[in-house]
Amino acid sequence: MADENNMNIDMIDSYEKAGVDPFDAPTPGASLTNDPQNPYPWETPPEFTNQESALKNIFTNLTEDESYEQLLNTLRDGVDIESIVQVLLFKGFQDGKWSPDLMLMLIEPMVYIVMWLADKAGIEAQISADGDDWEDEEANQGREMMREDIQRMKPKTEMLPQSLLAKMDSFSQGVE
Repeated sequence: MADENNMNIDMIDSYEKAGVDPFDAPTPGASLTNDPQNPYPWETPPEFTNQESALKNIFTNLTEDESYEQLLNTLRDGVDIESIVQVLLFKGFQDGKWSPDLMLMLIEPMVYIVMWLADKAGIEAQISADGDDWEDEEANQGREMMREDIQRMKPKTEMLPQSLLAKMDSFSQGVE
């Protein structure tokens, strides 16, 4: 019993030294008291329920003039692609655009989209925060595989709206 009391005192002392209030936390069950008539966006059915429509929306949003410039400036500032993708996808989840499951399914294709946009703009973007870049041999092999994947995954024109195809073509021609 004395050892248990000493452990509790040590724990309280460590909180005080760190400047942490152990009682400064949400009240348990507080989320259950929200008004059901005004749910958060992520508590409602998502806007997109399949990968294709979500990717079309993401591509369209990323290639709008203001968003595109912000994305390129962020890449030029040295922010890695994985971080950008995480932020954008989580923001979409918070805004009720997709479910957590669809968000996970969108990670890889969105990394390819951002890599493609960076490549088209001539930016040597870093893929992940742990230092992977396109300069070493393995990364160059990965980049070549990415190019092959992009060629293989080129949209089938009969599956995409003509307006999106025209935008992709004009975007590709304007960037190169």
